[in-house]
Amino acid sequence: ADRIVTTSPDVTVSTNLGAFVNQRGLFRRAELKDVFHAAKIPSPQKWRGSGAGQHLELGIAENNLFLALAAFGLAAPLFGTRLLPIGTVYDPFIARGLDALNYGCYQDARFLLVATPSGVTLGPEGGAHQSVNSPLIGIGQPGLTYYEPAFADELALLMGHAFRHLQAADGGSVYLRLTTRAVAQVERTDANWEADAVRGGYWLRQPRAGSGAALVFTGAIVPEVLAAYDDLAGDVPGLGILNVTSPDLLHRGWTAAQASRWTGKGTATSHVDALLAPLAPDARLVTIIDGSPSALSWLGGVRGHRVAALGVDRFGQTGTLPDLYRAYRLDAEAIVDAAAELFIAGRA
Repeated sequence: ADRIVTTSPDVTVSTNLGAFVNQRGLFRRAELKDVFHAAKIPSPQKWRGSGAGQHLELGIAENNLFLALAAFGLAAPLFGTRLLPIGTVYDPFIARGLDALNYGCYQDARFLLVATPSGVTLGPEGGAHQSVNSPLIGIGQPGLTYYEPAFADELALLMGHAFRHLQAADGGSVYLRLTTRAVAQVERTDANWEADAVRGGYWLRQPRAGSGAALVFTGAIVPEVLAAYDDLAGDVPGLGILNVTSPDLLHRGWTAAQASRWTGKGTATSHVDALLAPLAPDARLVTIIDGSPSALSWLGGVRGHRVAALGVDRFGQTGTLPDLYRAYRLDAEAIVDAAAELFIAGRA
């Protein structure tokens, strides 16, 4: 914990770093007293600053966030001592600092970027705070591995993996796209899912061999996916649910396997190819993500499956989650409709 350095552009409390700051303090070159404590005003936050503090508080300056993460993330090669930098930011505001993020990754700086909340799921805050294309940034940025867990145990697993990945010789930085939505947690009977989750995806509901359809999702939209599954399971025998924890890793592994075959360097099978192998050759996929549908729509190209891609392709609005999910076709009804359309079109 002494090697962890956190930083945030004016969203420390709203991204849940407050408890760490209470324990480890703010970094200040000169001592900063907690004015609330001094005035005997009750506060859940302890804002004391000193040279021993481990949190660097920024103003609304996302470019500075990525410059700081890059600088901290280069401590090992420059000074011989590894730091573990963690930066938190609202997901849509990653775009404000893309140039600094890109050059930080180019220099192989190692950091953990935690972006929350994300998508239209942060409904009440309105369209300006709702991220659409950040999954595509995560997929397309070299040197940065993008994960989007749906459950708390996935997050714990992926954070542990991230800290190891930051320190590995062949590792890199990690981006976690998270949500503040309260989601009912899944009950696990074993840990067999963990290795696949780290590799980018696992079957939350295993399909029957030769199944004609699967629901494929990423992140906070899981309650709607499970509700749609309950509606469809009786009509689609063997229906599966694929939880994609990293569209980035699945796509990267798929293209790498293709390249190895094209160059004659091997006959590797990608993780996503193996995941989709149990499905029938003419199976249908409905993909769902609270972000650009392009992040998952490519999955149909892996084994030639027909795809209906649900996601967000326009600016968001202020509203309740049920209203927003209905408007942007992310609710259970839209998922059922998309599946029905695939089967009807397949018979035409």
